[in-house]
Formats: sequence, structure tokens, C-alpha cells
Amino acid sequence: MNNLQTNQYTLVGIIYLIFLSLVVTCCLSVDNWQLRENLKWISPLTLEFNFLLILIGIVINLELLKKYINNITKSTWYCLSIIAISGLLLTMFVAPQTHKIYFDEDIYLNIGQNIACLKKAGMCNDGRVLYDEYTCNRLEYNKEPNAWPYLLSIMFKIFGTNHVVGYLLNNFFWFLSILTVFFICYTLFKDEKAALFAALIISLIPEGIIWSNTTAVETSSALFAGIAFLSVVIFVRYPKKEFLFLTSFLISFSFQFRPESILILLPIFLCVLFIVPKELIKTRTYYFFLLIMILATPHLIHLYAVKGESWGASGAKFSFSYFYENFIVNFFFYFKNIRFPAIFSYFCCIGLIVPQIQIEQQKNTYLFYNKEKLAIFVWLLAFWGIFVFFYAGSYNYGADVRFSLLSYMPISILAGFGISNIQRWFQEKWNIKWINHSIIIIILINFISFIPYIRSVRQEAWGARFDHNYSEIMANKIPAHSIILTHNPTIFLLFGQNATQASIALYEEDYIKQLFEQYTGGVYFHYNYWCNVDDLQQKAFCQNILNKYYHSQIMSFSEQKYKYKLFKLSMKHSN
Repeated sequence: MNNLQTNQYTLVGIIYLIFLSLVVTCCLSVDNWQLRENLKWISPLTLEFNFLLILIGIVINLELLKKYINNITKSTWYCLSIIAISGLLLTMFVAPQTHKIYFDEDIYLNIGQNIACLKKAGMCNDGRVLYDEYTCNRLEYNKEPNAWPYLLSIMFKIFGTNHVVGYLLNNFFWFLSILTVFFICYTLFKDEKAALFAALIISLIPEGIIWSNTTAVETSSALFAGIAFLSVVIFVRYPKKEFLFLTSFLISFSFQFRPESILILLPIFLCVLFIVPKELIKTRTYYFFLLIMILATPHLIHLYAVKGESWGASGAKFSFSYFYENFIVNFFFYFKNIRFPAIFSYFCCIGLIVPQIQIEQQKNTYLFYNKEKLAIFVWLLAFWGIFVFFYAGSYNYGADVRFSLLSYMPISILAGFGISNIQRWFQEKWNIKWINHSIIIIILINFISFIPYIRSVRQEAWGARFDHNYSEIMANKIPAHSIILTHNPTIFLLFGQNATQASIALYEEDYIKQLFEQYTGGVYFHYNYWCNVDDLQQKAFCQNILNKYYHSQIMSFSEQKYKYKLFKLSMKHSN
């Protein structure tokens, strides 16, 4: 190493120390409340800047991307189009279009609404919609990262705030996920058949189809982790600094969907280490990684600011004590053939174990592809393994089977690789040429048995789901210039109604008096899901509101033992 290189590495090291010092100083010198207040506007601003840089990076690399896709044959394009469009239609028209995580999905959508209208990230606890102008008096910064709400905000700016926009965006992301799997597999293994099988497999995974017709974050989180990995895979094939520019921005953006999204760095690092290790001794790599960290700094500060959140856990959020039970459930989830086609898991195991039959006449082909498979396996292990230590990480815990979506891309890629080698082995050993069609038929017949499961809404969260459905009816019946008191203002704000936290009715007398004077259409109380749960404190809270005010019932709905009601309130005048 000459003096020039030594000086360059020294400079890079100094810059990293300065950067880390600034981040640590920021976290330690500013109290948690102020960090969150600043993140309300800094987070969406940096996400917007990051997204703009991605678009610029795509434009800069258009020629390279055209060259990349022009190597794919027309017949493969036709097959891929059929697979991707079929996957899109399955999630749009077979899976029920509904929320499944209550009331988190409304929070995601409302944060998107706030970013679109106010340029601030947070859920609104007291908001107004007057003559199509949206305002929020009490904005609370949420513990979840903001990349998914930011993408929703783009759609809300174009098409207006609507639940359907969220569903359609997730549908489109599922379509892109199928394409992403194809391109990763094709680029890694230079095998169009393996890539097509990989795309087919992910397009037919039941939980992926189901959750991609919700507005949950997992579809987008898995997609952008895959896109970041794909960009690195393309870069190691075409190691140009222009594409490294784009790759850096995609990686920094992919961090910011879920807290564990940063784990994508592990397979990315291995991919570079195994295929182009010389990149790790180039100073440009560390300058671009610094750029990644700078763009992701608000997210890193976000993780620090929310570190004290319980996330619903009564004890430790992560612990080895959760390992055994979560491991048993989450491992056998892939082999029971109940919610996940076991045949895909077997193909994945085959793809992980079998060597690559040489396509190119290279002595190191076997070793080369084994290293790439190891990077994919680490991807799978990271996004599957993190949840076995999480208190709510079991795929049988409520609706947390959604966490399995983060593992589907690596599983599909390895499975596609396995199938391709199976059919090649049959062809070379026995000259059986119809094995491809046989495997496709087996996969499709197996998938048919999952269609009733995909089509069903199921019992989980039924109480909250009906609350959400009836809330829309109530929102449409409330007259103009009125406001509703509710546990979940985000729902009604998304439906275009004024809403505020129900606690105001009991604890802020001066403010509630202002509401009665201001809203000529009336002040309403939403007797909702939380008023029905088996919690004496929640039931007493709702009853105390009704006891404190004159009330008349406007409408009522029932589902099993739950009652959902809308009351119009009026003040009781003291003597």
C-alpha cells in the first residue's frame, strides 16, 4: 500500500469518526421528546430527498439497465409477464381486500396522509377536514419507520387520501416482487429457467398473496430489501461507479420500512465479498457507504428514539427464552403444507444443497455459485431468524404470520435454482425433456388446495374488522361541521371526517366545551371495539363518557356479542 492509498484510508477513517461523533452527540444531547419532534419533519424530508436521488440514479443508468435486460430472450419475457400478471390478479381478485392488522394499518395510512398534507410524519390524535383542507392539532410521532407511509403519501398527493390507494399500491408492489425475484435469480445464476421458476414460486405463496391485498408494511419492506439486494447483484456484474451511485440510494431507502430492514446489509456484504472482493479495498466503496449512512441517519436516530417502546411486550422484547417455542412454530410453518406449500420448502432445500451443473466452461463455477447461494441463505436466515427471539415473533401469534413475508424472496430464489437443477439432471441423465411441464403441473395442482385459504377472511381480529367496517358507515352518516370522539381518530380522518381522542371528553373540559360551541353539526361519540373488550377499565371509560353527557343513539350495529354504536352528545348543565 503506497502513501497515497494510506492517506486516502486515513481521510475516510477521519470522516467516519466525525460522522459517528455527530450522530452520537445528537442522540445524547437532545432529549427523547425533542428528537421525535424533529424527526416529524426531518424523516419525510430525507426520505423525499433519497427517493429523488433514486429516480436520478435510474435515469443515469438507463443505458446500463437496457443492456442488462436486452440479454433476456423474448420467450422468457412472455413467460415472466404471464407469471407476474397472474400473481397480480391473484392478490387483487382472489385474496380479500381488507385490513388485517388493527389498527396499525390505519396508522400507516394516516401517517401517509400527514406527510402528504402537512409534510410531517406522525399519527394524528386530533384532526380536522374542512372544505378538503386537512389539519392536525395533535400529531404523535410513531414508533414504526416511515418509508411505507412516505410512499403512500406520494399516491395520496396524486389520487387523494383513500384506503383503496393503499391496497392498490401493495398490489403493485407484489407484482414488482415477482419481477425482482426473477431478476435476482437470473443475474446470480445466469439461468432463465431457474429465474422463471423462482418467479412462479413467489407468485403462488398464499400468505404473500393475502397480505399484498392489505395495507400492511411487510410487502413493501420485503420488496425494497429485494430491490436493494438486486442492485448490488447487478453492480457486482457491472461494477461501475454510476450504478454504485444508484445502489447506495436504494440500500439507504430499503432500511426504513421495518426496524429489522437493516439486516439486508448482511447478504449485501457477503455478495460483494464473495463475487467482487476487490471492491472492499477501494476507497470509493467506503465513500458511498458513508453516503448510505448519511441518508439513513434520521432512521438510525429514529431507532434510538423509540428504543424504550415496549412494542406491546410485558417483559423483554427480545430474549433467548422465546427461542424454542418460536423456532418450532416458525420452522415447521414451511413444511406442514397448511399455510405455506411444503413443496416450495423442499425445492428450496434442494437448491441450497445441490451443486450447480456447469453452464459455463469455468473451473470455479461450482464454488462460485455455492458462495452466491450462501449469500441468499444468509438473507433467509437473517429475516427468518430475527423473529425467533422476538416475544411476538411466532407465526401463530395473532396475525404475525405476516413476518414470514420477509423470507419469501430468498426461499423462492433457492427453490427456483433447485428446480432448474432437477430438470437439467433428468434431461442429461435420461434425456427426459417433459420434466419442466411436470413440475409446473405439480406446483399448480398443489396451489389449488390453498385457494380456499387465500379467499377466506378468517376469524382473526373479527371484532376490530367489523368496527372498521361500521366506522365507514358512521363517517358517511355524520352531518357536515361535526366531530367524532373515538379511540381511533385515524380511521375517521381517512374517511374525511373531523375526529379527536375520546379521552378529551373526560379530561379536558375547557376543550370539549369549545368543540360543542364550534361544531354546529354536533359532537358524536363512537362506541367502538375498545368499549367491548374484556377489560373493565376500557368498559368503564366508555360508560363514564355516556354518564357525563346527555346522549342519543344515532345508529347501532352488532356482531356476535360486540355492539358498535354512534351517539350524539350534548352538555349537562350544572346547577
